[in-house]
Amino acid sequence: MAGFWSMVGLVFKSIFTAGETVENGSASVDGPDERVEPCLYAVAHFVPEDPSGTPLPDQVGDWVKRTLSDIPDTAPLSLGRHFTISTDIADAFQAVREAHAGVLNLARRQDATAVFWGQTNPVNGLLEVHFSNDMLVSPLYELLLPLVHTFRQPQHKDTAAALHILLTCELLARARGRDLRALQVARLASHLDDLQERINNGENFADVGQGVTTAYAFGAVMLAETGERSYCLSAIRAIEPIVRQFLTLVTETPKDSKTIKKPTGLLNERVVQQETVETISKTEDMLRGVADLSLIDPERSAIMALYGTLLNWSMVSNMNARSGATAIGVWKLLERRFELMAGTPVSRAIAIGKLGEATMIHAKEIDDIEMAETASGHYRRALGLVNAKAHTVLYAQIAYGLAESVVAQSTIGSVGVVAEQVIPVFQAALKVCSRRDHPYLWGRAMFALGSVQFSLGAAEKDLKTISHARMNFSQAYDAFDEAAARGAARAASGSFTRAENMMHQLSQRQAVIDATGGAGEAKAS
Repeated sequence: MAGFWSMVGLVFKSIFTAGETVENGSASVDGPDERVEPCLYAVAHFVPEDPSGTPLPDQVGDWVKRTLSDIPDTAPLSLGRHFTISTDIADAFQAVREAHAGVLNLARRQDATAVFWGQTNPVNGLLEVHFSNDMLVSPLYELLLPLVHTFRQPQHKDTAAALHILLTCELLARARGRDLRALQVARLASHLDDLQERINNGENFADVGQGVTTAYAFGAVMLAETGERSYCLSAIRAIEPIVRQFLTLVTETPKDSKTIKKPTGLLNERVVQQETVETISKTEDMLRGVADLSLIDPERSAIMALYGTLLNWSMVSNMNARSGATAIGVWKLLERRFELMAGTPVSRAIAIGKLGEATMIHAKEIDDIEMAETASGHYRRALGLVNAKAHTVLYAQIAYGLAESVVAQSTIGSVGVVAEQVIPVFQAALKVCSRRDHPYLWGRAMFALGSVQFSLGAAEKDLKTISHARMNFSQAYDAFDEAAARGAARAASGSFTRAENMMHQLSQRQAVIDATGGAGEAKAS
């Protein structure tokens, strides 16, 4: 019963949020003569000024601008300053957030929406590239903000490919409307295709630098959020060695020695050399073995969050069914990191919400209703950390997950969905989520709402409920179409057709009942 009242609270909470007026789901987001403005991006100096304040030649910054000059619909500008992350702030995560916010604020004064900045590390000689944009400084992507793309060969063609991916991700994030989103999705996919083939052939880009892998994985996440998840498995394959390398440093890998029979000295006895066999630990076991959370610095936490996000998306698509335990381990570790090491409530909420998502999907894979209930508990904890007015999209995402976890419990337990526990939560998520800015998330919530209504209407033979489901499937199709999520749009279209067919059958049934005065009800059934 407590769970029911917590969900009722979600509805009242959403009513008093800042987004009081809900966008018209059927309204087009494209103007009749919408003109695409070029994306302005800034490049900061990668070389610090000399003690006198005189700028030094910046070969890296100049090369970045030349490399990105062939990206359509973009224009570069120079910030004329060198930026670093402050070491005077005790909280390293806060230092990262302040650095990105400061760089981006300076860029906004020149109408730029993204910034490439960084340095050549004086210790190891690696080029460190930071990427800042409005999307990454938003609460929804806070865990990925500290990503640092490092390169051993700054002017290698694969380094250029990584920078192309990052800038195209910015173009996709800024795109509004079906045609423009579809164009940017296609462009980003074309940048990933070549690298995907090489990853599937066993290449790891270690000679160029892990920045190629992190940029590829980031691009795969961006595409996954438009419904295109075919790059998730290759991104997981590429980034997992980086995660395991870090975990190996902070956990002890067990070693087993084979028991060898000692030689007795008999004639013609074969002497066996004793050998030590190293056991390859599973990633989920290594995640549980991390004791010193201070070793998870912002950069490593971002890589782990990127890895966990890819695992979750691959599970959503049923492409990586055995990754549930690993995904749960990643998000549990990150939750502990942010809980015990002064993480922000938003960071904790994201980690707990992702933990709930991984737990829910894994519960559906193994038909474990108790695990599904645990997932609902994670989502409720995450909602308790989120300010619905300040973090509307994050709130909508977590609320959507909570409703999905309740539906999962009903599915696993083979019981009907309780409408009062689910429908208000989906409606709360839809109320605070902007369809224009986040059409795919909005469409997922609308599609899930329609699916629940269709199931309830079909079970109760309620024409009105199925009519609502049909309308919601139609709106979900429009949202998916705007997001260039073709697969999801096809699924919504199919559900719309099923709802129409069910309405036709129920209408015929009602016509028979009316014509026979109720005598033909049993026959119509």
